[in-house]
Amino acid sequence: MKKYLKYSLFLIAFVCFYACSNDDPKPEEVIEEPVKDPTIAIKLASDFAIEQYNVTEITPEVVIENGDGKTAKYQWSVKVSDKDGVAKDSIIGDSKTLLFITPKAGDYAIDLTVTVDKIVKQASTKITVSETGKTYTAKALTLVDFLPAPSFSVASYTTKEEALEQTQATIKEGGSVYLGTFGGYIITAFDHTVVNAYDKRDFTVQMATGTTSIKYSPVSIAVAYDANKNGIADENEWYEIAGSEYYKATTVKNYELTYHKPDATASPVTGTASWQYDTAYLPWTDNQNGSGTITKTNNRRRVNYYPAWAADTYTLKGTKVAIPVKDVSDGAGTAYNVGTFEWGYGGIKDPSIDISWAVDKDGKKVHLPGVDFVKVYVPTFTALGAADLLTSVFQEVSDLNFPKK
Repeated sequence: MKKYLKYSLFLIAFVCFYACSNDDPKPEEVIEEPVKDPTIAIKLASDFAIEQYNVTEITPEVVIENGDGKTAKYQWSVKVSDKDGVAKDSIIGDSKTLLFITPKAGDYAIDLTVTVDKIVKQASTKITVSETGKTYTAKALTLVDFLPAPSFSVASYTTKEEALEQTQATIKEGGSVYLGTFGGYIITAFDHTVVNAYDKRDFTVQMATGTTSIKYSPVSIAVAYDANKNGIADENEWYEIAGSEYYKATTVKNYELTYHKPDATASPVTGTASWQYDTAYLPWTDNQNGSGTITKTNNRRRVNYYPAWAADTYTLKGTKVAIPVKDVSDGAGTAYNVGTFEWGYGGIKDPSIDISWAVDKDGKKVHLPGVDFVKVYVPTFTALGAADLLTSVFQEVSDLNFPKK
């Protein structure tokens, strides 16, 4: 009996265990959905119409499905003919929105290619560009503003009006304009919008050539696109060209230097060197807690460095850039070698400028379809002993892609 009871209890335990095991939930079978390729749908107007040197904004409607985590790439191209008359594609943009501008009238076949992963979708449109009936010139010949910094070469104008009138005449005659030392500037305007050509340099800033030891005197450049077409370079439309020195640790952004009018009644404070006629001649202060004086050299002792039509003090602003300078006269201050910058400045070996180098006040790149105004200013504040200050002499700003007749 005991044996029977023992086997009965074992059988009951086995059945209960088996039943409980069968009650455990079974893992659900996972059925993986096949990965779907992205799909691209593009809606693009069939045609647009504008005048030469005007901008049309083309923003297509692009719908991408199954493209999570994948970046869409955009490419705009236009059909152009090479010297043999063979049509080919020329890239003119790489963002979703195209700001189209051209100096030449005609019909333009434009293609948009959108790529997501390995999926490619294309759409096309036509842009008809008509002539304005106006005559244009490659150079920026309209003077907007001019204010030189102190230097031995400052012009002897007595009023602001005279300075602007005479400087305008100088520009139209192809003459030179002296900008002085740090902050001295000139602003000129084109009679057309200089096109920001894709992957090309767009305009050049020519400065007068220097001597053997001071071959270059680089200048910084700011540009403005007249977006609202009011004919004015509004304050919020200005952007700086970030050249090779812009992001260096030695470059000072938002630098301000205030010049103080020399005291005409003060006696000269001669220095230890024979060329130091007045070491206390022209005081200056800056916004970096700096101060000092510009020394009048013996060779320029009869020259007024300060613009006669300027106030008792005036402040010039910009990005201050350090330039390599070496005294090669064993410390006598009578001979210097002056270096230069690589790219992105006027007055250097290659003074051509790409509008795509423009940045905002925070140093972030901006995309401009073109520019209407150019400001050229001196970014250096450097004394060269007996050779006086390192100064810059402006000559012209010219459109590099101006169509040839």
